[in-house]
Amino acid sequence: MALRLAFWWLLLVVAQQAQRIFLIGAAARRDPPSPAVLGLTLITGLRADLVTAGFGMLVAFVVAMVVAAPFLRRGPSRARAMVARVFAVAAAIVAVAYVTVLTVDMGYYLYSGHRIDAVFIEYVTDLFGQGRQGQISGSQVGTQTAAELREVGTWAVRIVCYAVVLTAAIVGWRVVFRRALAPRLRAWPRVTAIVLPVLIAIGAWGVHPNGPDSVQSAPIASSTYYVLAQSPIWILNTPFERASKAVIIPAAVRVAMPESRAVALARDILLPGARFVSPRYPLVHLEDPRPSPLARRPNVLLLFIEALDRRFLGRTIAGRRVTPFLDSLFADSVTFAQFHANGAQTFHGLFASLCSSLPRQGVAATKARYANDYLCLPTLLTRGGYRTRMVLGLNRDQSHSRLGLFMARNGLEALIDESGFPPTAPRAGLGIADGALFDRVRAEIDALRAGGRPYFLTTLTTATHHPFGMPSTHPDVVALRAEPDRYVPALRYVDLELERFFRGLERDGALRDTVVLVLGDHGRHERVARDDVENAAGHFTVPLAIWLDPSLRTAAVYRPRTAAGIVSQLDITPTILALAGLTPRVSSFGGRDVSCALASDCLPARAAYLSEVYEPGAGLADRDGFWFYAFARRTLDHVDLSLTGPSQRLTAEDPAAGPRIERILALYVTANELIEQNTLWSWREFGDRL
Repeated sequence: MALRLAFWWLLLVVAQQAQRIFLIGAAARRDPPSPAVLGLTLITGLRADLVTAGFGMLVAFVVAMVVAAPFLRRGPSRARAMVARVFAVAAAIVAVAYVTVLTVDMGYYLYSGHRIDAVFIEYVTDLFGQGRQGQISGSQVGTQTAAELREVGTWAVRIVCYAVVLTAAIVGWRVVFRRALAPRLRAWPRVTAIVLPVLIAIGAWGVHPNGPDSVQSAPIASSTYYVLAQSPIWILNTPFERASKAVIIPAAVRVAMPESRAVALARDILLPGARFVSPRYPLVHLEDPRPSPLARRPNVLLLFIEALDRRFLGRTIAGRRVTPFLDSLFADSVTFAQFHANGAQTFHGLFASLCSSLPRQGVAATKARYANDYLCLPTLLTRGGYRTRMVLGLNRDQSHSRLGLFMARNGLEALIDESGFPPTAPRAGLGIADGALFDRVRAEIDALRAGGRPYFLTTLTTATHHPFGMPSTHPDVVALRAEPDRYVPALRYVDLELERFFRGLERDGALRDTVVLVLGDHGRHERVARDDVENAAGHFTVPLAIWLDPSLRTAAVYRPRTAAGIVSQLDITPTILALAGLTPRVSSFGGRDVSCALASDCLPARAAYLSEVYEPGAGLADRDGFWFYAFARRTLDHVDLSLTGPSQRLTAEDPAAGPRIERILALYVTANELIEQNTLWSWREFGDRL
């Protein structure tokens, strides 16, 4: 039994390693890795393969035990013999299944640049579903499949080369096992019986104290090689993962707002007058690409300041200005008096900002549905010739966020996380201190500028997140530490470090041809308001400043001031793309380009969707204030946009509440259903129309 276990376990590892090496060879032709990146990719990939191989053996062993259980009455020896025979068959079946998945993944990666994901599963489902119904002929999926099969010269060569590599690996392993390993295992049967299960268990735990999830935390900045270090076998877990993270829309909400009506209303709210192109992907619509208003294609620096709440800008506390630099930067920028976050947590805000899509309820789409199809800013900028990078002061998979996988799948070339900082970098709070974070961003800017191509670079600070890390001896920070609200000295610290970073870039001319956007990922979580309604609204009261370097400014393009109108994170991506002259011809964006507001008041009346996370419900911000509908209570809470007047609570039956409840429910149902069904965007359907 031990020999069979060792053989099949390591065979699964060998097969996965062979596939990874084959794919690395293909990727290296267009993106050669450094020796360090290559080595880390192979080591991380080996750990991933040990995880999946260990669980594969567990499946085979459980099957063997279940089948052999009835033979226990015939004696232990008979049962052991049956377990060994059934295990060999089950392990062989598992191996065939793994090789099948690896082969499909190989073909899909060479075709699309992605590992097997939810989109591929959906494609296969469509193929078989339409085949059973006799509708595959002439269908989109049938036409695409037929076209790909006709490329026999391309895929046949790939299959043959891959088969040679895989066969050589398997045959080589069999020879090594029979001649070298098996004799040693037979010579030490008792040691083998004890040590082998322990080794398999250690491998299944990822050979790491943090377990299998440590593979997603691997310190590989390159998105290409980070993805290649992962295992496609994990796609087998997709149905369970989707079920565990599904949004359950309350039955009463479904009755009150059927999906068909929700989508129709959402179209009118988000995209009035738009020309929609697909019933299956109901928010996909035609855009109106226009030349950039700027003389040159700009670099884009997008700075997310953790929990930056506009209520704390311009304030003096205990005789100290809290944000003097941000106040001066905003005075030289175009700001928006009524800019709002669309989600109350970081990853909801990143999703809305980078993909111009409504956040889902509960766990963010970046984590719960990272394998879906999305049309996001990094992808479109990369296709337009930009270099695209992100710098974080914490791990990319902090709290199992799956941000690394999401960003790699959606166009980001490199994600530098805490592993990209020197060991001596100061830490505070959640991770690397913000001062060191800005230093790393500066290093990236210098490297990107030397490359001669426009760049997109984004980052997210952490000091203003609990526990408010602020390693500063500045007199203002020291004085403000006496305040009971620790957010205040942390915000002063961030302001000081941002000033040092920004003034250094200005001094060295490193912001030439650059657009800088500064915003909050969400507002304050801590209770700082008079009542629950004002506190809920505070989750979304973030500022936005758009600053243009003088090299890009003309009177017709840019006039620093505070612009009127409701704006939200959904508008970030369309605006950046418009400034870059890269607005796609078709998109799934729920936001709009607001770049006209850089020079004039041009924004029509509009509402912003507010996705709650603390209780089932959602909200809306319009010119009359904030509105929050709680599903369980069936009440609509209201407070004015300035958060100065008293809040009020209306029942669902109140005639004044009905129209807004209807709009909130329409956006809530649309936001969640389109993400859950993966019908927000399709590269297969619309990729060639961009």
